[in-house]
Amino acid sequence: MINDKFMLGFDYLLYANMGIKAPIYASADSHLIVVGGSGSGKSTAVLYWLRKLQPCKPTLYIADFKASREFGGISQHYAEFENCYKLIKDFYDEFLSTPEGGSGKIKILIIDEIAGLLTHYSMCKETKTKADEIRNIMSSVLMLGRSRRCFLWLSMQRYTANIFPSASGSADNFHILIGLGNLTVDGRKGLFASEHFEGENELQYGQGRGIALIDGQQLRGIIIPQVSKAKLLQLLQC
Repeated sequence: MINDKFMLGFDYLLYANMGIKAPIYASADSHLIVVGGSGSGKSTAVLYWLRKLQPCKPTLYIADFKASREFGGISQHYAEFENCYKLIKDFYDEFLSTPEGGSGKIKILIIDEIAGLLTHYSMCKETKTKADEIRNIMSSVLMLGRSRRCFLWLSMQRYTANIFPSASGSADNFHILIGLGNLTVDGRKGLFASEHFEGENELQYGQGRGIALIDGQQLRGIIIPQVSKAKLLQLLQC
């Protein structure tokens, strides 16, 4: 880490065209969203970023609704299936008890496949209130979390605007937006609006390759270094 910034990956075009490994950095105090289809490298990317954040010793809350086990064993705050709701509530309680303006340890709520979690709760009238509550919790953390060093990281296959309450503006509070693989037209537009960059048409999308928009920087291509997922898990469990 350099000056409270962690490395996300390398600049795609500089690496592909000139062989230059130019690191892309982002603030450790950031909300993050990563979108990509199956096999795009989302989970490996998240593990890689957590490894880069390890010097900060962040407290992790991990909601793995579909029980992918991609993040198992790296945090004592881990839940699958129905237990994800309680874990999200536990994180929110921690968030509410954290004073604003403090310089305490970073706390991150990671929700894998958030769209599936919300869809599950929204299907039944009896549990729809849970989906609404999760949306409101995420909105609150996104708007007020930076001052408390409490952050939200979301991972999903396809970005949809109905993840957050309509007209809440919550999605605008993400500081790091990354799309891996070949995004759908709607998915790309939802993440990056109409932004483009010179050379974007040269990108060859694939695992660990995509585009990134980081707070205060221009849209650019990104390559996530190829690292063994098993090795990353081992390192994060130490």
